[in-house]
Amino acid sequence: MQVKAHSDEVKAALESACGQITWIRENLVGIELKGDHRHRIPAQLFDLAIEHGSGIHNLIGANICASAFALVRSEFECFVRGAWLHHCASDAEIETFSAKDRIDPTFGELIDAVEQKPGFDSKFLSNVKDSAMKAMHGYTHGGIHQVSRRLDGDYIEPCFEDGALLEVIQFSATMALIAFGQTAALADREDLIVAADALMTGEPADTPAA
Repeated sequence: MQVKAHSDEVKAALESACGQITWIRENLVGIELKGDHRHRIPAQLFDLAIEHGSGIHNLIGANICASAFALVRSEFECFVRGAWLHHCASDAEIETFSAKDRIDPTFGELIDAVEQKPGFDSKFLSNVKDSAMKAMHGYTHGGIHQVSRRLDGDYIEPCFEDGALLEVIQFSATMALIAFGQTAALADREDLIVAADALMTGEPADTPAA
């Protein structure tokens, strides 16, 4: 199997996304959070989402694209769970998750509840669920979306088109920035929220003073 070099467009997208993750990691240092489960557990899930985003970029950079695509669902679900646990869950539901690793509402119900809260009324999460969740499942579980990208002519090998790579790079970077923004919100760091929003809109974001 020959490893194909990425196009210049994909390389540029990866460089930008990896730069955003580096910025996120640098600005996570020193953030102080309350130690109760309503704050700490969501922050842990947001941090996991950020790490999945970093993993996606590193895997694509190494041309291990199928594994990268399989992580997209995990990144998205970690974020939604974190948002629901902080903004929507009762104290009893948080303790059920902590003690029994169980969240009873369906994933769609988690999103519906989160989108009733300020800051989520754009319906971004439900739009992602409605348009991409089936593909996310397929990439994670070896469905047709993965299988169809393992045939290049007569050879069984990875075959990912630039459009799909660019979409996943951008989406995973965006989710990482949103997860960072939620972490900053948990710590009441409005300066970091503003800086993360600037990065998402393509504006330069200086590192805020701690």
